[in-house]
Amino acid sequence: MPVRPCFVTTLLAAGILVPLLAPTPAAASDETITVTAGPDSGAAAEALTQQDPGASEPSSIVGRATLDRAVAPTGNYDDAIRLTPSVIDVAPNGPGLGEAQTLSIRGFQDGQYNVTFDSIPFADSDDFTHHSSAYFVLRDLGSVTVDRGPGDATTVGDATFGGTVALRSIGPAASGSVSPTAAGGSFGTVAGGVLLNSGAGALPGGGAVLLDAETARSDGALDDAAQRRGTLFGKAALELGPNWTLTLLSNLSRTVQNEPPGATLAQIAASGPSAALNRNPASQAFEGYNSSVYHTDLSYARLSRTTSGITLSDTLYTYGLDRHFEQGLDPNGSTPNGTARSLDDVPGQYGRNGLRAWGDIVRAGHSLPADLTGEAGLWIERQANARSLVETDATLGVPNPALAPVKGVAGSAATDRQQDENLLTVQPYAQLDWHGSPWLTLSAGVKGAWFRRDVDAAVMEGTRRPERFSASVGAALPSVTARLRLRPQWDAYIQAARGFLAPPLQDYDVSQPGRAAVVPETTWNFQLGTAWRSHALLLSADLYDIVLDHAVGVRTVAGESLDYDSGRVTYRGVEAEGTWTMGLGLSLYGSGSLNQAHQSGGLDDVSGPAPDTPQATISAGLLLRRGALDASAIDRWVGGLYGDTGGTQWIAPYNQLDLSTGYTLLPRAASPIQLRAQAFNLLGSRRIDGLAGYTLGGTPLYWTQAGRSFFLAATTRF
Repeated sequence: MPVRPCFVTTLLAAGILVPLLAPTPAAASDETITVTAGPDSGAAAEALTQQDPGASEPSSIVGRATLDRAVAPTGNYDDAIRLTPSVIDVAPNGPGLGEAQTLSIRGFQDGQYNVTFDSIPFADSDDFTHHSSAYFVLRDLGSVTVDRGPGDATTVGDATFGGTVALRSIGPAASGSVSPTAAGGSFGTVAGGVLLNSGAGALPGGGAVLLDAETARSDGALDDAAQRRGTLFGKAALELGPNWTLTLLSNLSRTVQNEPPGATLAQIAASGPSAALNRNPASQAFEGYNSSVYHTDLSYARLSRTTSGITLSDTLYTYGLDRHFEQGLDPNGSTPNGTARSLDDVPGQYGRNGLRAWGDIVRAGHSLPADLTGEAGLWIERQANARSLVETDATLGVPNPALAPVKGVAGSAATDRQQDENLLTVQPYAQLDWHGSPWLTLSAGVKGAWFRRDVDAAVMEGTRRPERFSASVGAALPSVTARLRLRPQWDAYIQAARGFLAPPLQDYDVSQPGRAAVVPETTWNFQLGTAWRSHALLLSADLYDIVLDHAVGVRTVAGESLDYDSGRVTYRGVEAEGTWTMGLGLSLYGSGSLNQAHQSGGLDDVSGPAPDTPQATISAGLLLRRGALDASAIDRWVGGLYGDTGGTQWIAPYNQLDLSTGYTLLPRAASPIQLRAQAFNLLGSRRIDGLAGYTLGGTPLYWTQAGRSFFLAATTRF
């Protein structure tokens, strides 16, 4: 079911012709993103998402006002970006009440794009994926930006070619305050917290500090898929002298959640679209046998200096994740109970993934003669990772020697993997920008990407034998960008860049992994776009063409991710978003995309649509802001897609209508109280929206849309 090129051409033409035909104001000036919102504040203040005005590639900013307005109080960053073009967010347990099961951008899957926090890349080193519900809470984020492109040479990270989801922490308010919040809603959800903000300049020398404590618990939208979560956040900005700033930040989080593997069509038909786990200890789907405990942290110290023509920064950081998990051996399948201890006992698995990363990002920029500016920098990170998986008798909580023993390997009859690895990432870069014309900026740069993986495995996954090896890969990644200022309100850009992603650990699960002919994923990214920005109208559109070679696909079987060779995948599409303020506090918002991804070659020589790439996405709705009241009604439609290779596992189109209303009470002689009521999936659509994987026997598992939900939140400030 291909997307017709004429539709692509029409949508792009609309994005380019509207700015051409728009009237030029008599006195034009650039709009800024941070504006005091009101009925006449303009499109920049009202837009739910908008193109970054300084970007040289397609991007969408989701600001703090949108996080409050359109995202549930329990939401994660995946909930924040789901309205942006080309994004699919499959969250079957409700907003923020579990991990995003699918979060793709243009068809690129988690692990093929970058996620950063205050410009620090973070990921699990085995496959560069992320745990969306395990690190940060929404209240501690000032904005979330989706850069749908590789960035330029200054963009560092493991997988920049698929884009970057950039999380930015909150900053100090203009004045000091203590701000408690409380929220509750569907699925037995309760959340609350307290944010202490010293206010800008409150500390000696003009610094500021923020402290936040948040907690949440929920039964979840799926059967017996509960979650409990607690987070502590602290940030301080210290002025050390003229032009010198030291920023200190630390975030600690603990998340406990039951993790269902999806449901078969038969289970959905018999038990409804919320079918997941149960409370029967004799079942492999028992909630107590399918859970994870996450402990995460991220801390950094950033020293920066800005003077006329010179910028310097050095960011030292560390982050860690410790996950302990249990899972039934085959919760949805036909594998009968029975262990080495008893034919009635429940077979399961117990595992641990633990990582600790230490890194440094150094950047230096300088104004040069001949209208040039230059920037050079270095990202270096060392990560240690321990991964284990053991077959268990879940009934008794002891190892289950159900595997064929490997000669000379102690405990191998119950051990799937026991691996320690160290990873070293080094990315130096240099870039020049030429500003020789008021209407043209040219940027050219190159980044080196070098990655080394050292593995010491008592039991290597796949072979289940002891292995000790090292593997290194690297590449030079050039990028070129031209940015044009066609009018004071109208920009355009064109970009070409090379991308790179090191092979995942599972690629080495072969005999003699040190000699394995493993190659990295590489891309060429080509993009062009345009953006119009005036008081009443924001509009942007772009075209992209990306060729990915040596692509690695992921298929989930019995809860374990299995990689496979996807060959070459070509991604093409058009994207647009815009906001129009109509007056009287009313605005229209819309974003959309037409997407294609075609796979060819690979291990099985499969040709056809690449998985998890929507044929189209559309978000559209009406916004209202008058006085103390704001409201929004937004419908999100996702076009059909295939869940697996070869044009298999078709997922039909689906949509979700969300409503939000906020009101600020101003009682006399008391602090203002902000109230918000939200309804998600108001029409109660329960369609299948994603492929979860397969059982041990090969039966497909699916995710369904979370049911209709309502949330109320109240926040005040003293």
